[in-house]
Amino acid sequence: MALPIVLAIAMPARADIVTVQDMLRGTNSTPTQCSAVHDAVWVTVKEHSFCMRYYLAPGGGEDRRALVFLQGDRLGVLNLRTGTFAVPPGEKDVDTDDLMKVAVVLQRQTKLPAIYLARVGVEGSSGDHRLRHSVLELDATNAALEAIKQKYHFEGFHLLGQSGGAHLVAGLLALRQDIGCAVIGSGPLTPVKRPRQDQALENFNPLNELAAIKRNQSARITVVTDPADKKVSGEVQNNFVQALRQSGRPVDQFIVEATDENRHGVVGYSRVVLSGCLRSASTEEIAQQVAKAVQQRVAAAKPKVERRNDGSTDGTLASGQAHGHTTGIETPLREAPARATSPRARAPETTHMEAITGE
Repeated sequence: MALPIVLAIAMPARADIVTVQDMLRGTNSTPTQCSAVHDAVWVTVKEHSFCMRYYLAPGGGEDRRALVFLQGDRLGVLNLRTGTFAVPPGEKDVDTDDLMKVAVVLQRQTKLPAIYLARVGVEGSSGDHRLRHSVLELDATNAALEAIKQKYHFEGFHLLGQSGGAHLVAGLLALRQDIGCAVIGSGPLTPVKRPRQDQALENFNPLNELAAIKRNQSARITVVTDPADKKVSGEVQNNFVQALRQSGRPVDQFIVEATDENRHGVVGYSRVVLSGCLRSASTEEIAQQVAKAVQQRVAAAKPKVERRNDGSTDGTLASGQAHGHTTGIETPLREAPARATSPRARAPETTHMEAITGE
């Protein structure tokens, strides 16, 4: 059965609260409506148009390369036959102020222009979230980046992705030559194939674009993986890394230990990797920093009684977590000498930004 694509509801000119119901039904927009939203760009790809919302932190400095964060999937598991979502009980309406706060945290960490780019159909962008992982979503995201680049005269981007957003980062590596650091956290890098009549609605598989990714010599590619990830198999992530290396394309992989129930959220670790990449630290340096972050996070996540028994200090986890998404803004980690993990080295978990919501 073909996956239904619903574009039914008119987008408001400005959405401060994006409801779960609107994200479930899908939203529609017009160029006029989109132009009334300051932080939005109108893009058309493959005869489909979208109003792509983004949240640019104020005071991003003079750097001409912006950092873009791409969040994981929302709305729970998608039934590919019926097109229905199994929405988790904890799924909440989105306050766009919270998305801006994420961008502000990243801007303060990196001193770069920082953007939270809402994915198709959620968090203020029009369209339907059933398009997630598709060629069409990838092309819409790429077009949005190009429009933002032209609007603000950026020279390029650094990309930080969690889960479904990390899948987009991998796809963008095959399309863009203006990427600096590319951090792929818990990415579904070999998605399930969904045969469709329209190729634009087929899932994008980064493994089919290895030649294009290999030609992208400007980006430093890093992958953050928890081997015990219950949502995205560590083997799937490893296969992507191995395929790239076998093609001759360098890529660093950091093995971590996520502290959420699904061992999936690695944004906190990905931020450590990003910091190391931005300062051109070696793989070994970044791996050392990631290992220290893992140690700190795992210790902080232990029950208080256990921490008292083993002599560790009490503390609370910096971010709230729910059904795979991490909600709330996490306090930035202290920077430690980063040790980048070599192909065989294990770095601690890549936590979903532990600051936004993840898949």
